[in-house]
Amino acid sequence: MILLLMSMLLAWTPFAQEAKDIPFDIRANPKLLMAHGVMTGRPYYDVVITRQSTAGVLIKLPYTKKGGKFSFDLHHRVAMTDDFGLPADVTTVVEVLSGGTTSIGKYTIADTITPGEKFDEAIEKTSNAEIDRYVTPLSRKTITLDIRPGPQSLSIVGDMLIITRGKTTTQIDTPGTRIAVVSNFKFQEMEPGTPLK
Repeated sequence: MILLLMSMLLAWTPFAQEAKDIPFDIRANPKLLMAHGVMTGRPYYDVVITRQSTAGVLIKLPYTKKGGKFSFDLHHRVAMTDDFGLPADVTTVVEVLSGGTTSIGKYTIADTITPGEKFDEAIEKTSNAEIDRYVTPLSRKTITLDIRPGPQSLSIVGDMLIITRGKTTTQIDTPGTRIAVVSNFKFQEMEPGTPLK
């Protein structure tokens, strides 16, 4: 009797879900490509403050029947110059837009930056300009979004950067300013797995 009850319960249990990586398009302006990871080859893109989705890091996701999970790593974008004034508390806020203007949400990374701090991956910058010489991504926070079924376009745009040094706090929210870096994009569609037996 117990075996019959257990087999009935297992038969009613929904199928397990498995994630499958599927390709997608990064359609960001090539000028936003900051660097590539030396070991991973991953692209690192600058994020600018804007409300125009086409000016952000634009991602075109393919059609999915069941939706899935899109994730990326968010980093501070800091110029580690001698006059930066370390240690400093840095808070970076970005927003993810869908369909051009609909906000999926705002995402924050906050850290204390100390002298001599290094990024966890060596990068090869795309620009040799003097202004970019000291600029580096710092810290890493993975952001994961639930994606609805169907096709979808996302854009990662900058919202604001707050830097506190001692008793002085500076907020940067000027449109066009590059305030963050994003990398390690992944999209996984949920697929029905095999039923439990």
